[in-house]
Amino acid sequence: MKKKLNILLCLIVLMILLTLSCTTVPVPDWAASPSAIRTVYPDSDFIAQRGRGATREAAEVAAAAAIARFISSEISANSRYREVINQQNGETTENLETSAEAFVKSQIELFGVRYVEDAFYNKAEKQWQTVAYIDRNEAWMVYEPRFKRQADAFEALYAAAENENDQFRKVLRFGAAGGYVRGKDFVEAEVFGQILHRQKMNTLFGGIRAEITAIPQKTDDAKRNAGVFIDCPGDFESLITNAFSRALSKNGFSIEKNKNGAAVVCAVTIDEGRQQRDLGIFYYPSLQAIFAGTPGTLFTFNVSADRASAVTPDVAKRRAYTALAEKVVESFSIEGR
Repeated sequence: MKKKLNILLCLIVLMILLTLSCTTVPVPDWAASPSAIRTVYPDSDFIAQRGRGATREAAEVAAAAAIARFISSEISANSRYREVINQQNGETTENLETSAEAFVKSQIELFGVRYVEDAFYNKAEKQWQTVAYIDRNEAWMVYEPRFKRQADAFEALYAAAENENDQFRKVLRFGAAGGYVRGKDFVEAEVFGQILHRQKMNTLFGGIRAEITAIPQKTDDAKRNAGVFIDCPGDFESLITNAFSRALSKNGFSIEKNKNGAAVVCAVTIDEGRQQRDLGIFYYPSLQAIFAGTPGTLFTFNVSADRASAVTPDVAKRRAYTALAEKVVESFSIEGR
């Protein structure tokens, strides 16, 4: 009798095990179909990606990596509108994307990446499946102050340029505003904000984008009204005067022949660095150019050339001034002034 009871008990246990083994674990809503994840975690509120792996931990790593890849792809898309001002200043979108991508990767752990609680083991695929996600609103609350600081800083520079009455100084101020938006901190905030919450970032930076696009044209308009007179006493064969004329024209400024009609005077002082030696005459030339207008001194430009020498005085001097003129054309810029 006892033996029969043991056999019956074993059969009951076996039936229970068979029943359990046949029980199907309910598939989570986010895994019901390929597009179901967007229903449970809509793009407007979340950055969400699937992950698969031999273990639950491996699946979570894969899901986080998928988020990183998604963010990297978004960086390119959100950098394209900057191409106009980038090309205007001889820079490339690729450089900006690289900077922003490095920033995002360094900040990924601070996004608040979470994983679903209902990860499950897919018997058919013999893999765990899960979802990693970022709540856009939560992430925005953390980073919004950083984005706003960048927006406010640019707006202050842009407003200063708009309100400047002196046309040459206006050019310099617009140059400062343009330089700021190409800076690492601004680029990172701008691209990062678009990835986290496009709608809120468009609200915060919407007006700024129009202003950034307007900078090149506003700068050119100011340059046309900021004629420069070049005052370079003692210039040898007008080499330095012509060099500044070419450099300023290349930068978009008009050159005035009359000092009284100019908005700005470029006063050039040349130091020839002339030395008489037994082997000939040596020059170590340098110059300083002071740009001044109605408000006073606007900025200074300094440049020097390599040693020039010759046995004949005129030949040595011509070589020195030619070398100095080439340096002016090569290195003159108002960027960052």
